[in-house]
Amino acid sequence: MDTAKIKEIISIFEGSALTGMELEVDDLKLKLNKEMPIESESRIQQISRPSQEKDIPLSKQEEVVNGEVVRSPLVGTFYAAAGEQAKPFVEIGTKVEKGDILCIIEAMKVMNEIHAPTSGVVKEIYIKDGDMVQFDEELMVIGE
Repeated sequence: MDTAKIKEIISIFEGSALTGMELEVDDLKLKLNKEMPIESESRIQQISRPSQEKDIPLSKQEEVVNGEVVRSPLVGTFYAAAGEQAKPFVEIGTKVEKGDILCIIEAMKVMNEIHAPTSGVVKEIYIKDGDMVQFDEELMVIGE
């Protein structure tokens, strides 16, 4: 496959709503991933929420209003720390700055760092270490 074809595939992928794609042609393997644009997140929030929302106690729903919800950008395994013996990146009450590492989500043997979208204090963590998370699932809340 020539370079022009690869560039065309990448261009089509970038213009699409896909967040991940793998292509294998002969001896060439192409794997593309991108993060969801911020403007798309608000559109997704307006679409029906997962059934687990019914199980969230009222206190958690109130905290969502009082802080910024950090959502999973992909499907994978949630890790609160860099290793089994390592200290968690954050705990409830931890003060974070925008860009700090909050957790890791492993997807297809790739460790993806999830960074704080804003500065504040971790108010709530909804996921336990080692749990599977779904795309757009609420991970934690950062508030003031």
